[in-house]
Amino acid sequence: MRLKGKRIACFVALPHHTRFLLPVTETAKKYGADILFFLTTSDYPFERDLFKKKIAYKYLNEYMNDEIRDKIENSFNMFLNQWSEKLFYWDGFRQWTFLEQERMMSSCFEEYFCLEEFIRKERPDVFIALHERNRWGKIIGHLSYKYAIPFITLQEGDYHEDRLSFSAHNEYSIVNLLWGEATKNMLVRHKCPEDKIILVGNTHLDNAKKIYSEPAKIKQIKHELKIPSDKRVLFFLIDLEWGAVMDGWVWETFLKGLREDIVAVFKWHPNVSHGTYLKIEENIKNVAPSAIVLHTYDPYALLGIADYCVTLGKTTLALEAVAFGKPLFAIPSRDGTKDYYVQMGVAQSVSPPGNWKALYDTIENGVPEDIKRNADEYLRKSFYRLDGRAVERAIEVISYILECRMDKRAKEQKCNSVTAQKELQNSRVSFIIPSGNDAEALLSTLTSLSQNVKYPDWEVVIVINSEDVKEILSGISGDVKIVESHGDDLSLLYNKGAEAASGGHLIFMKPGIVYFKDDGLLDAMKDSIAGMALRNPDMTPYCLGIGFDFNFAPYFIKEEHQGSTPTDQHITHSLPHAVGGGLLGMYRDIFEEIGGFDEGIANHLIEADICLSAKAHGYSITYLPDCLSIVYKETFVQKAGDRGQTTEEDWKRRIKFFAKWWGKLPKDDDYIKFAGDLLKV
Repeated sequence: MRLKGKRIACFVALPHHTRFLLPVTETAKKYGADILFFLTTSDYPFERDLFKKKIAYKYLNEYMNDEIRDKIENSFNMFLNQWSEKLFYWDGFRQWTFLEQERMMSSCFEEYFCLEEFIRKERPDVFIALHERNRWGKIIGHLSYKYAIPFITLQEGDYHEDRLSFSAHNEYSIVNLLWGEATKNMLVRHKCPEDKIILVGNTHLDNAKKIYSEPAKIKQIKHELKIPSDKRVLFFLIDLEWGAVMDGWVWETFLKGLREDIVAVFKWHPNVSHGTYLKIEENIKNVAPSAIVLHTYDPYALLGIADYCVTLGKTTLALEAVAFGKPLFAIPSRDGTKDYYVQMGVAQSVSPPGNWKALYDTIENGVPEDIKRNADEYLRKSFYRLDGRAVERAIEVISYILECRMDKRAKEQKCNSVTAQKELQNSRVSFIIPSGNDAEALLSTLTSLSQNVKYPDWEVVIVINSEDVKEILSGISGDVKIVESHGDDLSLLYNKGAEAASGGHLIFMKPGIVYFKDDGLLDAMKDSIAGMALRNPDMTPYCLGIGFDFNFAPYFIKEEHQGSTPTDQHITHSLPHAVGGGLLGMYRDIFEEIGGFDEGIANHLIEADICLSAKAHGYSITYLPDCLSIVYKETFVQKAGDRGQTTEEDWKRRIKFFAKWWGKLPKDDDYIKFAGDLLKV
């Protein structure tokens, strides 16, 4: 573990969020990390759990000084001059008074510059927060990028409905550590980059189950709450909508018909204000004196003593109740939507309130078999694993990111200059092609080279990584070298080919690409990495260079931008940050200076990676829109999720790219363009 002596800055917002963060920070501390908790002043007691646990923390405004005050004042005044002119262009801004807007925005400026001072003084190596979907997450994210400090986030709760904010769930996060497949699928639907997602499981749940399922602990909690040992506990899990209901008669309806051997325990969401909670508690007690009504009590302690659970609307505790093995019953949200958990088949309906037939049937006969099967599948999709190792997996990711930051070349390439072994023919062009396992794709590429390459001196280097295509190469004529390798990692195969090549001009191609037109390619390679337009067989764009999106993730550019007028037929292309799509070229001396392809990077990221390496060494990127190759067949396609998360190497090869280049990755800040259809109502 690379945590010893590292400073991990952990931001705490809502108190109950610490249940996910503290297991991670406490374990990191055992490995020698120095943990710095920080928070902001708020109307809500963010520091409550830290205070209870006697954990030291700092407020951001403790880093205020005269210089920071001047920065805040000057920047805020400059901002207000522009904001006051723009805020009336959109009706939505008229919903808040200018005074309210000024108060909120001035807080943002104060927090931003105080956090910047925090970074200068405390010099953290990593930032951790539960998520970045609030203003503090974005402030941390922006400054983490500015100062090249990795930012790691987790998951707020059970994500059971679409939210636009999910599209920015891992904008600045180098990695987003999620509970399971269901959340990953939700975020990917909202255009979050799958490359920046790792499934680790729930960092709190495993240990909570272990602690609160102990018979002695259950006995202790029941005694504390004055629940007789012979009573069954019916635990009500209340969402925010039901949590705002203050009328006592509504809760009387819920409790009507409950047998005397059942104790009703209500747990209110911590976001409900304490004043509102006290009024609700009073109203419930007036109609049901035996009911237990709680606000800040540990919900996992209540799950431990519960015999049955009733969820009112959608709540993370409903999922966690199923994970605890508790029979779940449900009443739909007050917004009129259908019952989420009943529709999934993991809960039995007890709607309308007071209808306890399903509960009594379960007490008598047990949980129906179909509910059990559905609950097992629900847990499989919701949690990567419930094996007690979620925290360990999270720590492993953090440690690996720090390892990548400590040494951008942790795995030294073995493709340095070979001029001492053989004389390079600097004018020769070497086409380096890994074989793949599709003979037709490889032959299409080789045929196109023989037909369309016009250079006087050129060779083909085929790196065979599949026995399936080895036999077909015996009949290939011309200047062809055969190199044998193994595996399907493009970076390794390309490097092997470059080592065997004798040319001073290196063109790397995937099999399945039909080489067609390359005017000016060699000239463009003099001081840059050069690429060309790649199109599908129907001539639609496949890759017109590589861009970086709102989330710093590389993607193939496919848009062709027309000229300034509808009649202008000239087609131009936005300047890409990288080139590739399956073909790129460079001089050998550039290739060797930057160390070749990084063999620790996933296949679909190596082109963006080597272009960033070239730029870091002072070279440029050249995209040639008039050159052309056709992608006849896609090969070596392997993106995040293609093989699932089956091995440690899968996530490491993805995350290394972002850890390696954090602070230098390009970004497209046009959110409206990025969000696209997500903005449609």
